[in-house]
Amino acid sequence: MNSRCLTWTVSVAILILAVLAPRVRPQAPAPQGLIRVLILSGQNNHDWRSTTPKLVEILKEGGKFAVQVTNDPGALAPEALASYDVLLSNWNAFGLDPKASAWPKPTRTAYLDFVKQGKGHVVVHAGSASFPDWNDYLRLTLATWKNGRTSHGPIHEFPVRIEKISHPVTEGLGSFTTKDELWNAPGLTPNATVLATSFSGSGQGGTGRWEPSVLAGSFGKGRTLTILLGHDAAAMDNLGFKKLLLRAVEWAATGRVTEGRPAMPAGPWRFEKTTSSSLALAGPAGPLWRFNYANNLDVPYFHPLRTTDGRLLTWDRPPDHLWHHGLWFGWKYINKINYWEIDPKTGCPEGKTTWSNVRVTTSRDDRARIDMDLAYRPAGTEAPVLIEKRTIEISPPDAEGVYTLDWTCAFKAVSMVFLDRTPLPGEIGGQTWGGYAGLSLRLAQALTDRQARTSDGLVETWTEDRYRGRHAALDYSGLVDGGPVGVAILDHPSNPRSPSPWYVIRSAEMSFFTPAVLCFQPLTLRAGDVIVLRYRVIVHPGRFDEARLKREAARFEGTAAK
Repeated sequence: MNSRCLTWTVSVAILILAVLAPRVRPQAPAPQGLIRVLILSGQNNHDWRSTTPKLVEILKEGGKFAVQVTNDPGALAPEALASYDVLLSNWNAFGLDPKASAWPKPTRTAYLDFVKQGKGHVVVHAGSASFPDWNDYLRLTLATWKNGRTSHGPIHEFPVRIEKISHPVTEGLGSFTTKDELWNAPGLTPNATVLATSFSGSGQGGTGRWEPSVLAGSFGKGRTLTILLGHDAAAMDNLGFKKLLLRAVEWAATGRVTEGRPAMPAGPWRFEKTTSSSLALAGPAGPLWRFNYANNLDVPYFHPLRTTDGRLLTWDRPPDHLWHHGLWFGWKYINKINYWEIDPKTGCPEGKTTWSNVRVTTSRDDRARIDMDLAYRPAGTEAPVLIEKRTIEISPPDAEGVYTLDWTCAFKAVSMVFLDRTPLPGEIGGQTWGGYAGLSLRLAQALTDRQARTSDGLVETWTEDRYRGRHAALDYSGLVDGGPVGVAILDHPSNPRSPSPWYVIRSAEMSFFTPAVLCFQPLTLRAGDVIVLRYRVIVHPGRFDEARLKREAARFEGTAAK
């Protein structure tokens, strides 16, 4: 080879290296406050030449990130890293030249210090499968491939389930299906919180268990997150993966997530009042909630209840149970008279519920309060056997799109009162549907992918589509128009028989639940006896997990009694 050819060859090689392994330079301030992301790439036992451009594409489409790529770990000096908010690693040395992972001490220190001092770190798929003897790196990356233990089957379709629905990265996300490579039994560090899992079917070389697939943790003052999904560019094109990536990078960089949060409707909320009939808080898309209390109704009730982005959560007068009315309070039997169902002979319940002295108060900050007096009397009689003073306080929706309805019901027996329900299975005359009465919610027909989660965990055991158990709180959630939504009810610890017995239905026809104070046994009141029931109803986007329910229950317990 002559000197001219040699010089040309060397020049081309230098140019190629410059393209494939650019040095990291301090980045100028990102325009419009974008999050500054540095992707580490250039080496991986996976096809980084196609996956790294896909990561760049997803982040740029997210509209919140200024992205730069480096293929040279040696360029990760403190002065270069200082201008970034988060490192995204698509780099590993698994099964490759050992020299590739021989990072010098200054590089290792700069890499860890970047996160320790408050920045973010995200790993995709096999990006953490390096440095088995570098304990701090393993602690940073949360999960890794353990030789002799970790495995995977062929690329196939499998479900991904959100486990930590109160974490900013996964709050409001629904489960999804992807076609990807699924890791079995990865090595996890003790500080890892599992946010999502993937089902590893035994027919696909799996374990028959839900394996961790998204993990989060802290490292010094910084935040770290690992997504074990994303084997190739096709897997990264999955919508669920894209949402996880956008949220992960934003959270790691800033500690919060705005991606995917429900947008508040444009324009102000306003109250709509119909004298002696209804009160609603409405926006451009119609009522967020409406309280109906016209005197010709069987009971006063809330319908509709919607999320701030307009998704309907309640069902009024469904064909299977015409006496179900969105969110309402109703006793079943008072002194053996039915106040719940409609008598087909009369078109009304046998027991009559009436109300008077309805006082509606609204404020300019979109709060509302409803006070009313109720009476329960057998049809055809004037004298009530039970009276009630009810107060309902409704909060305005917050920035998350959450609003609450606080119920306080004070009942006083005018004469001897026996409050009862349909007997439970195993009791004399017991029925599958036995146990309901009280504050009740019939959820919308459109609700799919339904689940009930209590303050003690996910409800997994259903007997004939029903669940009965005692808990401080319960959230019933599902998908409406493809997005997760739910309603939680909190039982105040001052209530009789607290923690409340719950009666929950998840059948093909019905989504229903109630904190059923009478579920496990009737209640007798002597003349003059008073009982007070207090509940908080929370309408929200997303799904609540037990941690969120416990926090909300503690907050409700701390409120002053009305």
